[in-house]
Amino acid sequence: MVLVALLPLVVSHFFLIRINRDSLETLEKKYLTRTAVGIAKDTQNLLSSNMQQLTKIAGGIAVMRRALPPGADPFTWSQQSQWITDYINADSDLLALRVLNKSGEGPFAKPTKPLDPAILQELDFAIGPTLQGQPYTGTFQFVTALNQPAVVLAVPVVEDNQVIGTVEGLVSLRRVTERIREEGKGDIAAFMVDRNGRVLIHSEPSIDVQRPDFSNLQIVQNFEKAPARLTVSYTASQNGKAVKMLGTVAPIGRPDWGVVVEKPEASAYASVDKMMQGTMEWGGIAIAFAIIAAILFASGIARPIRMLAERTREIAAGNYQQRVELKTKNEIGELADNFNVMSTAIEQSVEQLKKAANENHQLFINSVRMLAAAIDAKDPYTRGHSERVARYSIAIGRNLRLPEGEMRNLRISALLHDVGKIGIDDRILRKPGALSDDEFEVMKGHPAKGAAIMSGVAQLIDIVPGMKYHHEKWGGGGYPDGLEGEQIPMQARIVAIADTFDAMTTNRPYQKAMELNYVVDKIKSFAGTRFDPHVVEAFVQAVKRGDIQIEEQVRGAA
Repeated sequence: MVLVALLPLVVSHFFLIRINRDSLETLEKKYLTRTAVGIAKDTQNLLSSNMQQLTKIAGGIAVMRRALPPGADPFTWSQQSQWITDYINADSDLLALRVLNKSGEGPFAKPTKPLDPAILQELDFAIGPTLQGQPYTGTFQFVTALNQPAVVLAVPVVEDNQVIGTVEGLVSLRRVTERIREEGKGDIAAFMVDRNGRVLIHSEPSIDVQRPDFSNLQIVQNFEKAPARLTVSYTASQNGKAVKMLGTVAPIGRPDWGVVVEKPEASAYASVDKMMQGTMEWGGIAIAFAIIAAILFASGIARPIRMLAERTREIAAGNYQQRVELKTKNEIGELADNFNVMSTAIEQSVEQLKKAANENHQLFINSVRMLAAAIDAKDPYTRGHSERVARYSIAIGRNLRLPEGEMRNLRISALLHDVGKIGIDDRILRKPGALSDDEFEVMKGHPAKGAAIMSGVAQLIDIVPGMKYHHEKWGGGGYPDGLEGEQIPMQARIVAIADTFDAMTTNRPYQKAMELNYVVDKIKSFAGTRFDPHVVEAFVQAVKRGDIQIEEQVRGAA
């Protein structure tokens, strides 16, 4: 019965897989081709639109010459008025613009940061062709100062069929870079090469920075021989291994660049593997139907077995109270008795494991509290500080409605937020007066020290952000990394307020404990500059509800 159900299914799927593989290969090739052609067309459109913009500017110069008084030079007027700077803005692709007469004189609108010598040389080179009446498209350039690729375009300024000057523009290719990186995600790589096989732009930033030579790739070699659209399979090296790739190259035209989009064949044809897996699954279903048919013929024998199977699934789902009640005295009845004994043993073992896990958790928490107390004990004025900061942090987190897991991490992070003071000299920690600038710089290192200590424990990696960044400021300017706003982890934003609150409400060598209302108002005044306004609001609610209170014995400590 199993063979009758399974054999036709396997045979039919075998032929379907062969048919669908060919269809899938065609679809993948179309997708890669469409992507490569789309990037190439976007690049062409970008360069064409900017070439048209330069042509309009050149036309405006010619019109301006006729509008100015006889003998007036429009290039000199342009330099005096600086009107070309209007074309250099955040929304424009133009990074620099130069308008020159035949003597090479005229205004030059450029970024405040200096341009690379190679770019200036390219701009100077473009003058020659344009003064001959030919538009010019330069080679690929990378603007180091602006950290983006670009290309030089130039057009002649013509009046009455006479070339009177040139208009040059440095056009940014950042939008092309964004498009390439948008398409090159996951297992798909997209990049642009020149006719020498050198990578100009790559979807992988690490490769993009290097701009390596890909002339050894077969698809790039084909492009070097003839710049035509092509989709082929070839072998490439990835991490020292030969990988079969499916790729497409699409030429841009002018300049003579090409766009390559590639994908591993194993990934491209992953659907075939899924199809084969589906064959196995459907085969399993066929077997299940055959087994059901057999069960219908022998239900009397199979019923106890089904009951055992059901109870086994219940136990696998965590319901260890399940038992099997069978009155049969045969081998199946004995199996049921053994099953019940096993269920009882598993239930007892699970309870013991839960108890042990709870004891281990309590031991861990107590160990953390002991470590925090040991750190606080280094400074007589901060005794109990970590416990209080943890209590205040939990109160704030509760008003923020943080999930249970985040609350556990918040508590441990708050307890250990000053663990880095282990590495701070006791003379600095216990200094009764204000710290000097040098001493304060040393003290500022304790968050990073604490993070480094706890980063070595994999189970504590989630509590490191609260420890490391609790001295960062919402408006920036904190330490150790100068984070601001949403860059600061939520743990650290909460611990920062709790830490400040405890510092202001306890006696210190350099200040007396302050009144609760004054401290609350002070912290509220820091919302948006030093603290997250949302967390400040949760802190204020915690105070109003009585979740945060100042211990009177702390106030009395001298």
